[in-house]
Amino acid sequence: MKFEWLIQLVIIILIWVILHFWKKKFPHFFFKRIYPIDVVIIYLIYCIHWLSTAILATSLLPEVFFAAALLGIGLTIFLAITKGEIIYPLFWFRFWRLFGILVTISYVILFGEYLLKFVF
Repeated sequence: MKFEWLIQLVIIILIWVILHFWKKKFPHFFFKRIYPIDVVIIYLIYCIHWLSTAILATSLLPEVFFAAALLGIGLTIFLAITKGEIIYPLFWFRFWRLFGILVTISYVILFGEYLLKFVF
């Protein structure tokens, strides 16, 4: 589809706005440390798959998940060395945030490449 990239952006913005207002309106339904980006990451993974298949004719999801596995191993070693123990809530919180940064950077790069290749 020609404008699927625009639909993706609109959906990302809608999810972000709805979750932002939902968190402000009903704060007891959201954990205090969860932000809209934590939920948008799940949709961004789909967007990475779609954009990578449109640009490269193959999906980048295996590479993203491999990078996430390496990130998890590295974070485990880092927490074990610095804290002396691995605290699961702290590990999952930091892992999900770092994974979100990885996914967001991957999406922005793919989106920019898609715009350069197909739109402009």
